[in-house]
Amino acid sequence: MKIKIKSKIIFLLFFIVYITGAKRLTISSVENRVNFIQKEFAQEDEQIQLKIFLKQRNLDILEDKFWEVSNPKSKEYGKFISLEEINSLVAPSKEDLTVVLNWLKSNGIGNNEMMVHADFIQLRINVLKASNLFETEFAYYESIRNSMDQRIRIVESASIPKFLVNKIDFVLGLSDFIEDNKFMYDTMIRSRIDVEDSFVTITPPFIRSYYGIPLNQVGTNENNSISVASFNDFYSAGALDYFGSQYNIDWSTIRVNNSGPNCFGLGYCGQAESDLDIQYITAIGNNISALFLSSGNGEWVLDWAASIQLFNPIPKIASISYSWAELEQCQATSFCPTLGIDSEVYIQRSNVEFQKIGLRGTTIFVSSGDDGATSYYTTSGNCPLDGLNNYCPLGGCNHTITQCPSITIIQANGSLAFFPNGMGANTGILLSNHSFVDAVNEFIQINSQCNVAIEEDYSFNPHLYSSCSCEDLITTTNTELGIKILGYSFDESAGSLFSPQYPTSSPYVTSVGATQIITNEPEIVCSSSTGAAVTSGGGFAVTQSQPFYQATAVAKYLETANNLPPSFSFGPTKRAYPDVSLVAHKYSISYSSNDSSLDNCPCGLMNVDGTSASTPTVAGIFALINDKLLSAGKSQLGFLNPLLYQAAQEQPNVFNDIVTGNINCNRAYCCQYGFSAAVGYDPATGLGSINFPNMEQYILNIK
Repeated sequence: MKIKIKSKIIFLLFFIVYITGAKRLTISSVENRVNFIQKEFAQEDEQIQLKIFLKQRNLDILEDKFWEVSNPKSKEYGKFISLEEINSLVAPSKEDLTVVLNWLKSNGIGNNEMMVHADFIQLRINVLKASNLFETEFAYYESIRNSMDQRIRIVESASIPKFLVNKIDFVLGLSDFIEDNKFMYDTMIRSRIDVEDSFVTITPPFIRSYYGIPLNQVGTNENNSISVASFNDFYSAGALDYFGSQYNIDWSTIRVNNSGPNCFGLGYCGQAESDLDIQYITAIGNNISALFLSSGNGEWVLDWAASIQLFNPIPKIASISYSWAELEQCQATSFCPTLGIDSEVYIQRSNVEFQKIGLRGTTIFVSSGDDGATSYYTTSGNCPLDGLNNYCPLGGCNHTITQCPSITIIQANGSLAFFPNGMGANTGILLSNHSFVDAVNEFIQINSQCNVAIEEDYSFNPHLYSSCSCEDLITTTNTELGIKILGYSFDESAGSLFSPQYPTSSPYVTSVGATQIITNEPEIVCSSSTGAAVTSGGGFAVTQSQPFYQATAVAKYLETANNLPPSFSFGPTKRAYPDVSLVAHKYSISYSSNDSSLDNCPCGLMNVDGTSASTPTVAGIFALINDKLLSAGKSQLGFLNPLLYQAAQEQPNVFNDIVTGNINCNRAYCCQYGFSAAVGYDPATGLGSINFPNMEQYILNIK
């Protein structure tokens, strides 16, 4: 009898636990993180910030309205709508919002700990309350790349009650591990030494002269505005003033309002990126009020999109010099399989926010990336390197060719790592373990008959030299690590060739690529193989369909292009990027060397590269055109792409066509595959660079 009673108790306890568990659904997990290491548990009284994104309504109507106001052929072109109108369209029902708010309040979250917006809720609560809310624990995490980059995130997984599933899209701040992939300071300023003097130094006066912008053209309309986005970076006010003094920019014409955290003094915080952005957007879009909008550590583009929409009036132009792999956006939500939260869902929500921003009349410019088609920080590494024509493109190695530029590391679980092309991604993390480094060195020693050696370029990137072909190298096995190392051979199933970037691949932003200017010669594609520190990003998206506005231009490119990469490596019906380009090599910027107070001088000048340079400069150019429109009583440009592709068809001279170069390389290595510049549109430089007087006149006539 006692045994029977005990069995019933056990069954009842099991039943209660099962039912309780069944009433909740996992919405986030950190099990797939790559670049962060869990440290100690977070203190219960530590404050954290979260964003709960609510389910939206009428998204089909929203998109229809977006295209109507953005298409020059539409009767509604330029008739932007207000924040209130947008909110009334997409906000969840009052009933659904009330359910979410009641859940928060029942867990002890007060009104002073939340900010309720139309379609998302911001929380600032302590770890204890967050743990109870999501039935989880929180810990400190440290970046493998930068030990000073730390954030508080969940341990294992987080969940919500099932009755909220149809009311909440996802929650940010639980498992976000997006890292800014911009250059470290010392890498950003390096270019290939042996060709440095053949390129023009880019300054604000040079840009105005080269692209036909009158030296005295500045903003005059008080309703005009521009903005710059920042992630883990901030600008030096002292350096901005110094930059103006060096290039004769009247200090009274530089008006910058700051919003968001200033990260100076924190170990993960940079300066050069934001210095570059703010100096050039205000120098070219001169005398136009600028917003510098910085995001908190660990926040990403969806956080930025939510933040900028809180401004009323919203800036008329936004410049974003950051990107991350399209297929890794789920790192922002991390637990991809549950609730449909994966890269595509994160992108879909972000794209909706871009539509909302565009509906209010804001143009979003995004840098196309600095690592060609293959990428660097998010590459699979599975791209055959060009050891005969582009070995060690930055220069500095002992040899100029290699018969075998890569090796493959087969791990115990069957996963593959590729050296050196994967060094910016998983291979670099793998080789942070000294045992794996020793195994590679053993491979080199065993293949000494082929003179195998690791050589470094001027930026300290490793390169593999071999006088033998890859197939002739001796395979080594390390039984302790369970790995095998052998000469590389390409297998299309071993990892994608290319890694398209986001948000630049969004159909709802204007993607900006990069060119180089050689003295007395036309612009060429910016590439590490031609002396730059970066290669213009470009290619085809994976998850996002090709928008109508570029279909004709892309089809023409695909019909006529030479040396297209293998058909399996890209989707010809997907969104192609960039849309336009501008010079991005050897920009002169100012920086502060005052380590105790970066906001102040002493300051100096240095040269930098990147689509981070071309993007704010293009934004400044179109801000000047916006100024003319506003002063003429017309509406600003808003989403720009339908107009750009229409202009390319109707009046091609609004662009300087770039026909030389390719985007086969990243910042350190050159792949055998990529996309080349061509007449008209191409995924290396888009429609070309801007001919300002022709573009301005065309737009003024159209509007």
